[in-house]
Amino acid sequence: MNKVLFLFPVLLLIGAGVYLFQGQKSNLENLVPVNFQQYINCTKSLPNPYPYFPCSQDSGFFDAYKHFMAATDSPQAPQACKDYSVYKQQNIQTTNLINQNDYFFNCYITEEVRYIANFNKCFFKYFYAPYFLTCSGFDIYAYPPYTPYSIDN
Repeated sequence: MNKVLFLFPVLLLIGAGVYLFQGQKSNLENLVPVNFQQYINCTKSLPNPYPYFPCSQDSGFFDAYKHFMAATDSPQAPQACKDYSVYKQQNIQTTNLINQNDYFFNCYITEEVRYIANFNKCFFKYFYAPYFLTCSGFDIYAYPPYTPYSIDN
């Protein structure tokens, strides 16, 4: 009986430790660091969504695109977007990482931007996910539970 009482808290602690150390996916990092040359090569291999996908001519696609641009490339965009723009201009021809100082992540992968991208399935699957998730090394966000869509289908 004493052994059972001793083992129960030990097993409970081990179980709690395993649960905590498995890591929750709330603070994801750039799992596959990508440099500018890799990013450019990847994005050049993608088809332009506008002429190739009929859904990209729908108003929902354009609405999502308009909101996306307002959130990432406007005077009201977060400071990280402005910092990334300057950083990109200085490093575009280099092998420096695109997510230096988390500029890329804090501009294009924020919850707000991902929320906007999920407004329209076509925008998400053919523009946002390939250009801003897959090519940048943040492709984990291109699948559930981070989006209702999967870029595989």
